[in-house]
Amino acid sequence: MPTEQETSEALVRIRVPLDAAPGQAPQDDYLWAEPLGSGRFRIESCPFFAYGVSRDDVVRAIEIAGEETPRLEDVVEKCGHRTLRLALDPSVEIADPNVQGLLERLLELGCTHEALRPKLVAIDVPGEVDVAIVAELLQVLVDDRTILWEWADPRPS
Repeated sequence: MPTEQETSEALVRIRVPLDAAPGQAPQDDYLWAEPLGSGRFRIESCPFFAYGVSRDDVVRAIEIAGEETPRLEDVVEKCGHRTLRLALDPSVEIADPNVQGLLERLLELGCTHEALRPKLVAIDVPGEVDVAIVAELLQVLVDDRTILWEWADPRPS
């Protein structure tokens, strides 16, 4: 069973500009998206740094002269998914049995995830998944000082 989402050849990358100070954080996040036509795209991946956008959301992105990828302009339609992110404690690896157990349990609930190795994981929470259960599972590893987590897009619609 795959643990990370795979990309399709039909997908394109969308650039999401971030409000980050130069040199202190990434300036952009890049999301895989399915072209829908008329400058609209359906997001097919989880953001590692951007806020307010989740998997399956329909966004508008524009081509900018001299740029390789379309730039996200706005979210046209929220589609019921939520995004959260977790960061591993510096002493913990993603292969840690507690982390892998958490990710497996989230998969069983219907969530998917993507890893930005070595220490970040973005988690897609579909609308039908009980977010209270997800939060409880995450809190166990917070209490153990294994992870920190945040909502990157808590509103499903």
